[in-house]
Amino acid sequence: MGAGPVGLALAFKLEELGLSVTLVEMGAGGAANVTGAGDIEFTNRHHAPSMAMSRPGIGGASALWGGRCVTFDDLDFEARDHVPFSGWPISHEELRRHYAEALTFLSCNAGEPPLEAIGVSDSRIDTNALERWSSFPALGPIYGERLKASDRIRFVNAIVTDVTLDASGERVEGLAAYRDGQQIAVTARTFVLAGGGLENVRLLLALREKRPEAMGGSDGPLGRFYQGHLTGYIAVVQFDRPKIANHFAFNADEEGYVFRRRSQIAPAIQAEEKLLNCVFWIDAISVADPVHGSGALSLIYLFLRTFGLYRHLSNGLAPTARGPENIDRRQHWRNIRADRGSPLDLFGSLLNMLERRIEPWRTLINPKGRYLLRYHAEQVPNPESRVYLQPQEGKGRRGALAVDYRVVEQDLASVLKSHEILDMWLRVARLGRLEYLHEASERRQAVLNQAFDGYHQIGLSRMSETQEEGVTDADCRVHGITNLYLAGSGLFPTGGHANPTLPAVALALRLAAHLFEKLRR
Repeated sequence: MGAGPVGLALAFKLEELGLSVTLVEMGAGGAANVTGAGDIEFTNRHHAPSMAMSRPGIGGASALWGGRCVTFDDLDFEARDHVPFSGWPISHEELRRHYAEALTFLSCNAGEPPLEAIGVSDSRIDTNALERWSSFPALGPIYGERLKASDRIRFVNAIVTDVTLDASGERVEGLAAYRDGQQIAVTARTFVLAGGGLENVRLLLALREKRPEAMGGSDGPLGRFYQGHLTGYIAVVQFDRPKIANHFAFNADEEGYVFRRRSQIAPAIQAEEKLLNCVFWIDAISVADPVHGSGALSLIYLFLRTFGLYRHLSNGLAPTARGPENIDRRQHWRNIRADRGSPLDLFGSLLNMLERRIEPWRTLINPKGRYLLRYHAEQVPNPESRVYLQPQEGKGRRGALAVDYRVVEQDLASVLKSHEILDMWLRVARLGRLEYLHEASERRQAVLNQAFDGYHQIGLSRMSETQEEGVTDADCRVHGITNLYLAGSGLFPTGGHANPTLPAVALALRLAAHLFEKLRR
């Protein structure tokens, strides 16, 4: 069930291994076919709305996805003393062996791009934390025709509403689904739910209502440990030498695939300081925001604004330090008067902007070396961050989910401490410094205000060695049910700093190999 990136990767790999697959997805024929989808209610403002985090149809949420592909770190799989409920039942190597195939499936280069050393001996910060970018993030247009042409994959456009067990409660007999207002039964030897973290849990919670003892019972781990990532800006990074930014700017390898390097606190320092995993990257400040400090960029902005060109040439995506409503336009003139290098910088900035019109992925280089510092941080697994199932009336409708996604003090404190360590490292290495956007007393609240996820849906059906600790075993099989498996980021016990799409696809490829061996036997 599910034709998003994870479901498609799993189905095509099973096809390649010679198995026959029925792939069930809702909404492939248009929005009218998803009227039976269950509702989701949110208890706080930290969670994204439904249509911003998921999309029905072939390719699923990849239609909303930017294409960032990031691998996990070894430490993410370890049981860390300062991270409760951490530790995976598998090693990183179990995923690492599938990364190359997962990257190829996601239209990324699986090779390692050449990385020029930044020339700093202090190893407390890793400046080569790599992110790759998909050339074609939306998978529906890429794999839709291949799906239709397949002889081994049967596609069913329907809404799965229930999982039906046999009398023993230890084996799935079929999936109940609705297609065109009529109930149908989907049967198979083995079943995999790959509908996304929330949708998988919705079906499992409904199953547990009929079998209260299943999956650890009402006090068990199902639907708990809901994690995402904290991300946002609380500082500007000022490089002492503006050209250092080239090390962290977007680049393309010899085959034209885009990648970028980020900064990450070394594992030993994370353990010593009791930090959650966090990564930093630079984002160009909008030319409309004088916080960039460049006379050349201010001059360009005022010219475009005066002649009414800015609104036509700007795509509206470049971030500002405190929001577009807080921009002080008088500061642009102060930038121009104070910046003696404006005439020399002007030509380079115009050339850079022209390059970005041709290759939009390029970073807008600031002649003064000032950039917003974006953080992307792990959350601690918290059993009280969870979802509940509520009854919902109507033929073919699934129960409504109540989502209580939480952010706790450890999440916030780790982000703040990580910034302090990076700032100290920049200063000691004489690379630059951080300039905070808020007073020290306001920074914690600033991180909390920006805490907003629901896109990554981690931990709701976590892998574990025992039923008391999680929902599935190391092979992604639901504890206590012999032929029901899960796929997706909901399986991750911890989320690290990585965007989950690439690791989730790698885990699905590992699952495909396991299912092939099991069914072959």
